Amino acid sequence: MEADSEEPRNEDPAFIQAVFSTATGILQLYGWVILIGILLAYYLYGKLRSYFSHLSQQRQEDQYKRLDTSAAQSRLEAMERSRLRMQAKLDEQAREFAERQKKKEEEKRKERIEDWERHQEGKGYRSKKKAPEERPQAPPTLKPKSKQSLKPEFNPLMGDVGGACFRPARRGGGGG
Repeated sequence: MEADSEEPRNEDPAFIQAVFSTATGILQLYGWVILIGILLAYYLYGKLRSYFSHLSQQRQEDQYKRLDTSAAQSRLEAMERSRLRMQAKLDEQAREFAERQKKKEEEKRKERIEDWERHQEGKGYRSKKKAPEERPQAPPTLKPKSKQSLKPEFNPLMGDVGGACFRPARRGGGGG
């Protein structure tokens, strides 16, 4: 019965007790920081999980496309069709621009001919002023602004207007 009368003793090695006491000390000091870090990591994992799964799926599809010759051929054909569409659009824009330039040149040529005919009739040659019908009409409600002088006549912060004010000497070196 002597074995029953003994109280059980903690026979854990000292190493386990040291690790346990260190872990509890760290949790006591940095518990909130660790908890916030775990919650933040869980939140980021939830947000980025779909992105990473999509990225891995895209990578797998790209590998399959690289190996599939028919898919590669169809991609090349699609790129060629796209290039042809863009080239056709560019050609159309260039043609329209050339037509506009021709019209402008034709108008300038007609204007020069008219100027020369006016000169021949004695009405003047290439007047610098625009014709009265070409001048833009200003609305009659606008009134000319009155000019204000740049220097006000009196400013109470400046003191006397007579010009008697302090000016420091120039900052020059010695005379020689």
